[in-house]
Amino acid sequence: MAASAFLALTVGSVILSLAIGTATPAWVVTMWYPPDEIVGTCPPVPVLGGLLLLGLVKSWTLWQVLRGPALRAAPTWGAAAWLRLLLYANAVWLLIPSFLPGPIETIIGWALWVPALVLLVVVVTGSGRPFRLVLLLLGLVEPARSLTYGLADAAVEPRLFVSPAYQVTAMAAALATFVMTVMLLLAQRRDGRWSRVTLLIGLGTFASGFLVELVDSLTRGGTIESIAAAMDVLSIVWLARTAHELNREPSRKAPLRVPTAVMAAAVLPLLMVVGPEGGPRLSYTWRSDGPMECWGRREPPRVADIPAHERDRAYLCSVRKPDRDVSDQELLGMGRGACARFAAGEPVKARPALLALLCPEVVARRHPDLMLSSAQMERQQAEKENVQREELAREARKEDALCRDPWPALRTRFQATASYYDWDAQPYGIYDPKADTEDDSGALWTGDPPETVATRGSLALIFTPSQDWATCVTAKALSSAPPPLRRKGWDKVVEADIVSESGHLRMQTLSASRVRFPDLARRGPGRYRLRLYTRPGVDLILVYPAGRAA
Repeated sequence: MAASAFLALTVGSVILSLAIGTATPAWVVTMWYPPDEIVGTCPPVPVLGGLLLLGLVKSWTLWQVLRGPALRAAPTWGAAAWLRLLLYANAVWLLIPSFLPGPIETIIGWALWVPALVLLVVVVTGSGRPFRLVLLLLGLVEPARSLTYGLADAAVEPRLFVSPAYQVTAMAAALATFVMTVMLLLAQRRDGRWSRVTLLIGLGTFASGFLVELVDSLTRGGTIESIAAAMDVLSIVWLARTAHELNREPSRKAPLRVPTAVMAAAVLPLLMVVGPEGGPRLSYTWRSDGPMECWGRREPPRVADIPAHERDRAYLCSVRKPDRDVSDQELLGMGRGACARFAAGEPVKARPALLALLCPEVVARRHPDLMLSSAQMERQQAEKENVQREELAREARKEDALCRDPWPALRTRFQATASYYDWDAQPYGIYDPKADTEDDSGALWTGDPPETVATRGSLALIFTPSQDWATCVTAKALSSAPPPLRRKGWDKVVEADIVSESGHLRMQTLSASRVRFPDLARRGPGRYRLRLYTRPGVDLILVYPAGRAA
């Protein structure tokens, strides 16, 4: 009568919802709690169709829960009586929605189910003690896990859910629950009190759980998921039918042994959880890699820089083109075929640096330099550059030794001579090392190109004629003005002013032999006069304090 009344009420609420254009009345009657906001944004017809189907299922569930016990075939007393009471209490608790906090709901649920499980293990017959002990231990795994993590500190809870230990524990608890359910159904079948329909409904609890997960993964929004979750009532029906048929006479057959199917169900998920020792190393593609896995590079990486198990991937990253849809295996096959032709001395289109990633032992016979790492190449390049610098320094010392002071009569302790090669028609300079000469340099280069010397502020640039031999440059720092201009023997003699703000004027390093010129500002900060004597192959520079008239 209650099931029929609920079904009639459900149909009436659906008709009312269709009339007024909202699913709220049908939702409240069928789901037993107010709808969320998302229900109002969904089309009403699909929602009402799901609610009508849910009403039919709930009416059947109510009929299974509320009908009386089976025809009495054996007296029910003691543990069996308490078991029936707890089973019905579990069914009612799962059937009626609860709005209590999550931890409280979990505690109440386990407080009802754990005693029922213990009594069910005690009441069931036809199973040996080891079997029932294993069944009980597996059934207590999930309650123990939920209670442990439920008592955890609220600040630690977010970290627990993402930790590997929590994931492994949840997987082990799910596996234990699965095996426990299978063993419980086998024990019911062996006992003989429960009908085939009850056992089939117990097996259907797996299918209902998978159905909810499937609907949740294929749909978006909370409406369809809520209806699918509410239709997960087979476990409630199984509890009610188990309590309903508990007063039947057990068959009391021989003790139940653990069937092979149970062992397979317990071992197979473990084999699925335990992964291989290493990931697959043959099938990868640039499409599935992260943005930094296969970045575009002009040259392939050196084989010595790549671990052996990553060389196939590096080869694919180097040869794959986004506009060519070629499988990884085909690319690797073509590369190994090129390695075989390369070993036989046949011409191949692939570069040896690429083939070295697939067959380094073959490429090393003809190109041993490709087997060097980047660090070794850098050391070799640094050694080569050091040898070149030493050679240039030796040649520069020879050129410096050939240079002579063009005005030996004008001696000073602050002078130096060095050779300067003007290969690219670049000037050499005199500057204040502590002054900002960037603007002065820009102004000198953007102006009209000078013929010999150009000065601005604290910078002077000396331009010598482009030639294929070294220019001997002599610079002398004087404390006073030199003798009058001597033009004999020189092509040009020019003068210009230069300012030293810090009291220092430095000649740039000219020769590869690293000859150091002295400080050309003898009198500290102030204005200085720079006089340049020049002829092919020889420059003479005199720097002295400028007079007041200058």
